[in-house]
Amino acid sequence: MTWALLAAALTFGILHIHADYRREWTRTYIFKPLAMIGIIGLVFVDTVPDNPYRWWILTGLLFSLAGDIFLMLRPARFLAGLASFLLAHLAYIAAFLERMTDLFWPAALMAIAAGLVMLAILRPGLGPLKLPVVLYVAAIVAMVATAVSAAAAAPTPGRVAAAAGALLFLVSDACLGYARFRRRYTAAQPTILGSYYPAQALMALSAGALYA
Repeated sequence: MTWALLAAALTFGILHIHADYRREWTRTYIFKPLAMIGIIGLVFVDTVPDNPYRWWILTGLLFSLAGDIFLMLRPARFLAGLASFLLAHLAYIAAFLERMTDLFWPAALMAIAAGLVMLAILRPGLGPLKLPVVLYVAAIVAMVATAVSAAAAAPTPGRVAAAAGALLFLVSDACLGYARFRRRYTAAQPTILGSYYPAQALMALSAGALYA
């Protein structure tokens, strides 16, 4: 059941990418929420004992769904979407802190370096959004650092999946930021969403079928 639902969710994600690329907004309004709803379902498919980690991941996924809805509107509600994803990252950080014992400094330093590079590239185009974007990037950096630290402490399949999801989320957000604040490029949506959906699926699986 888990893998069938995962396949369905990722199929909806691919259909959304195709619809977005062709600017077929009606199909986007259908497939984008369906993809995330399918991913959210992955948290519940396998019988996992009730635990705080699961509920923090679910909270992050629900805030992500809200962010998706804000960003898919025409015109997009960018600030509302940014705030929703910021809350999603904070929920994911809370989840990873449940499993983290010590900060894995190599991962933390690499995440900080990636965040600083991202801000340096985006800075000329940020304008009045400089502070919200800086806060958002700080949250991404913290999410990656805590996810990788949790995996380094005990590299179980679920923790490794969550760390991989956090890294893919960083890639997705970097591509989104570049397309939004510097220069729109032809493959923007495939690269943004092609890393975003697997990232969220890995987060969900870490609280469901791969939980450990």
